[in-house]
Amino acid sequence: MIFWYILSGYLDLFHIGSGIICCAIVTLISGDLVFRSDRSLTRSARTFIRLILSIPKLMVAILYANIDVAYRVLHPKMPINPGMITIDTPFTNDILRTSFANAITLTPGTVTVDVTGGTFIVHALVREAAEEDLLKGRDMQNSLARIFGERS
Repeated sequence: MIFWYILSGYLDLFHIGSGIICCAIVTLISGDLVFRSDRSLTRSARTFIRLILSIPKLMVAILYANIDVAYRVLHPKMPINPGMITIDTPFTNDILRTSFANAITLTPGTVTVDVTGGTFIVHALVREAAEEDLLKGRDMQNSLARIFGERS
């Protein structure tokens, strides 16, 4: 709701009321994404807090990737070697798979092309760099697995 007030820029009765109504509707529609009925409220709340706390780390990764892509595009001697890579994960949770695919796509230079079960097909601007990050380091995968309480 605070985000709503920041974006609207107004704190009059109409905007406060609209913010409350919109936040209630969004919560009713999407509340089961994090707060699932098969999990306790405290476990769901911990997952939600871990997810929120991971956003700065993702933002830093996005910033770093933006700089890298801009440098590669603007510098004539930097290699651009596009290719497809396949990432196999043990993920079974749909929300976790969606979060992982979105995190990959939000990071410039990589786009999730297909997801089948726990297998992700990713197009990368620089295949070697993407393989290093996504297959060898698996930092993003391990981080999201910890957030959602799944093994990676």
